Amino acid sequence: MAKFQSERVQIDAPEQEVFEFLSDFRNFKDLMPPQIVNWKADEQSCSFTIQGMAELSMRMINKKPHSNIHIAAEGNNPIDYTLDCFFEPDAGGKSYAEIVFDAELNPFLSMVASRPLQNLVNMLADKLQEIFSKKS
Repeated sequence: MAKFQSERVQIDAPEQEVFEFLSDFRNFKDLMPPQIVNWKADEQSCSFTIQGMAELSMRMINKKPHSNIHIAAEGNNPIDYTLDCFFEPDAGGKSYAEIVFDAELNPFLSMVASRPLQNLVNMLADKLQEIFSKKS
């Protein structure tokens, strides 16, 4: 299993607020890069197409309030993967967040997809930080 971990970013909001935001897939649209098209989401699941590549679907599997959201591939995906969002409190009503993507990649896919997947988790964390910095 290949693991892609974002930088730990400071969010200008308490972990409860970040958890609530990420507990609804409809909010994830604001985190996605422009290459993501055909976005469809409800509170617990989403599907989308990575332009020129593949269609992916995922579902929230487990939510540990104000601490972790565990998301897994659902349906007919080209790879098996999980996505975890971790939160922890910081002083002054702020929090820290980290995004971890684990994927079953064959050696060829690992070579081709490692950099884009690492960029994706970093971008998700950065966008999350940006969204909450605009709110404060």
